[in-house]
Amino acid sequence: MRFFVNPFAPRGGRPSHPETAANGAETEAERHAQRQRIKEAVRKVLAPGEDAVISVSELACGEDGCPDVETVIGIHEAGAPTRRLRLHQPLAEVGLADIAAAAEDARRTADKDASA
Repeated sequence: MRFFVNPFAPRGGRPSHPETAANGAETEAERHAQRQRIKEAVRKVLAPGEDAVISVSELACGEDGCPDVETVIGIHEAGAPTRRLRLHQPLAEVGLADIAAAAEDARRTADKDASA
């Protein structure tokens, strides 16, 4: 029997925040807290509806030339297309300004696609 190799599996070890790298890998509780912090920041910066569902994932990039890790934020609102923000940095490094910049880039791209 052959074994399946997941092409989306992270390469190397899990990225970690510099402060926690010295103390070992980040715990799942720390990553959960980082995701919650980012969700709150998205609500503050983008002000989606109260019923909006925000998903935050840290993914390894398997393509050549892209960063080892990226944070993907999905904003799901009823009756509207899902908005997706890609930030080429780990969860621990994402801040309010990064979210605002990614949202502006996504808006510009959507405007350009709509006018084409």
